Amino acid sequence: MLRRMSLGATVFLLCTTAALACGKERWTVKTGADRDAGSIDTAAQVATIADLTELHAPLHPNSRPKTRFKEELKTFQISGILTVIKKEKDEDYHLIISDADDEEQTMIVESVSPSCAVGSIFTQEIEDVRLAIDQKLGVIKGKKNPNIRVTVTGVAFFDPIHGQEGVAPNGIELHPILEITFQ
Repeated sequence: MLRRMSLGATVFLLCTTAALACGKERWTVKTGADRDAGSIDTAAQVATIADLTELHAPLHPNSRPKTRFKEELKTFQISGILTVIKKEKDEDYHLIISDADDEEQTMIVESVSPSCAVGSIFTQEIEDVRLAIDQKLGVIKGKKNPNIRVTVTGVAFFDPIHGQEGVAPNGIELHPILEITFQ
């Protein structure tokens, strides 16, 4: 009986710790659990990083904490070089993709932790992406520089620019990633 109670308490603490680590800022939008998620066009438009950095960014992305801007209802597919991957405090994998022809041009794409995607319409895709990354690169604990070609499909998301490594000039990201392929 004592052993069961101890095990139950341990599981509760682990779940609570994971939940506390998940993000807060526009989190339902970042994970596809917002009220607009069902309106996302999941037919991916093939684009370049340059194409996405030319999209008009909203002046104040955080002004819509639980709803999407027009461009955030679109899904894009980009290819490039995965130059950096690191695990963030919110349990996301932060990936920096650079243009294969212009490595100065970069953008961020994010792999959401499945444990932080409660209520997402993309739960299966989020799980599949995290599994694919972990299988290819190992579980990410710190920072790695894989420098390998990837193709990533994800939902457009505008993040306020706040000094993030690899951020696009307009703050565009693909968040969450719905598919990743390593070449």
